[in-house]
Amino acid sequence: MNNSRTKLQSKKRKENILLNGSIAVVLLLIAGVSAFIFLGSNENQAAEPEEEKSIAEQVQENASKNDEEKNEDPENNELSVTEIDAEDEDQENNDTNRESDEDNNASETKKEKEKEEEAKKKEEAEKKKREKEERDTAAAEETASPDDGEWKPVGTEQTGQHTSSYVEGSVDWNEKLKAAAYATGLDMNTMTVWWVGNDGGPQNSVVKVSSPDAPAAQYSVHLEWVDKKGWKPVKVDQL
Repeated sequence: MNNSRTKLQSKKRKENILLNGSIAVVLLLIAGVSAFIFLGSNENQAAEPEEEKSIAEQVQENASKNDEEKNEDPENNELSVTEIDAEDEDQENNDTNRESDEDNNASETKKEKEKEEEAKKKEEAEKKKREKEERDTAAAEETASPDDGEWKPVGTEQTGQHTSSYVEGSVDWNEKLKAAAYATGLDMNTMTVWWVGNDGGPQNSVVKVSSPDAPAAQYSVHLEWVDKKGWKPVKVDQL
């Protein structure tokens, strides 16, 4: 009876020890897991600011490094400014050259026009000179005195019965001057006319003329009207 009781008590003691040990193990496991979770959370929270700090520091370090490189290499900065200035200068030179080319082209065009105008004026002057020489030659041939001393009538535009006119600028007046120029060899357009008058009859006239270069050497040209043929010089007196 005593042995059975002793065995039962011993068995209960062992069961209590086993139960307490299991409880202790469970508590230890719970404590370990809790500690792991708590410590891991703290490490993550600590790591995040450190990581953020590291990124901020890296950005600041890069900025400082760039500033140091700029400060350490001023030649690059000066070179960039120089290159910009050079580009601006090249652009200004290009603009200046373009304006200069335009001015040169305008100047050349103006010179060409002036040359053309000068050549045209020269050509016109030569043409007028040739025409004058031709007129003078024709007038000289027309007004040259014949070798035998006989002049011919100078022709007329008048028709019908002739009436001598002493109105300056009239057809008959001009034909008298034409006959005087013919007899003296002077140019009708340039000779000086001193007097035109009657020479003793309705169909006779006298014209006094001289060269514009020698007004003192006057000629008195006596004229006679020939029907349908005009005025004919009959005598020239040099005064």
